[in-house]
Amino acid sequence: MNPFISMVLAASILTFVGSSWAQSEFKPSDEPRPMALRQLEMGRTFGAETSGTVNPSPRVPQPVIITKAEWGGGESSGTMRTHTPTFLTFHHEGTNKALAADHDFAKALQGLQKYGWEQKGWADIPYHYLVDVNGKIYEARDVTKVGDTNTKYDPSGHVLFCVMGNYELQTANEAQLKALVDLMAWISDKYNIDPATLRGHLEYASTACPGKYLYPYVASGFFEGEIRKALRKAYLGGK
Repeated sequence: MNPFISMVLAASILTFVGSSWAQSEFKPSDEPRPMALRQLEMGRTFGAETSGTVNPSPRVPQPVIITKAEWGGGESSGTMRTHTPTFLTFHHEGTNKALAADHDFAKALQGLQKYGWEQKGWADIPYHYLVDVNGKIYEARDVTKVGDTNTKYDPSGHVLFCVMGNYELQTANEAQLKALVDLMAWISDKYNIDPATLRGHLEYASTACPGKYLYPYVASGFFEGEIRKALRKAYLGGK
């Protein structure tokens, strides 16, 4: 990672850890996010008339995604509400410990799906995509179906991205950050979702999710800015 970016994010983490952001109200898209690069020319635009529609010719490449069949996931156990995906929303799994690189992530995903079925009455694993600590991306719930949450907000319209682990206890690494940017940029382009909609779970509900060591990447605008740079590269070329 660029040393300057590392320095800025380290400062952001120190600023946000222990702050009132962990129990905050939703922050509108004009909330200051200094790294969001909202004036960057991307070669394409976003608007209400196309938001949530499928882009017939997306240019951001799809990253490698491990399918549900490949990680041993089951089919949905019931009917789920259909929605139009119009927001990018960030979670962490919130397990009770930090996860190491050799953790059995397929088994963890199977356990999460089983928990939803047996303990929560959910029809499927609650998120749409998950990323492990090695930067591997996993397919979860159908992105056109509403996700689920343990908290009191309606996830209709939200594409739920979840990082596996507990980011109150551990920090993200470069492989994870790259995978998340690649994934969110692809979804943004494919479904015409404005990168400015990117928010953390805690901006919609009373929770610390996605964790004090991960949320600064959202709040500082780092993720939003990197998504915009990926879009620019895909549509205009160069870096």
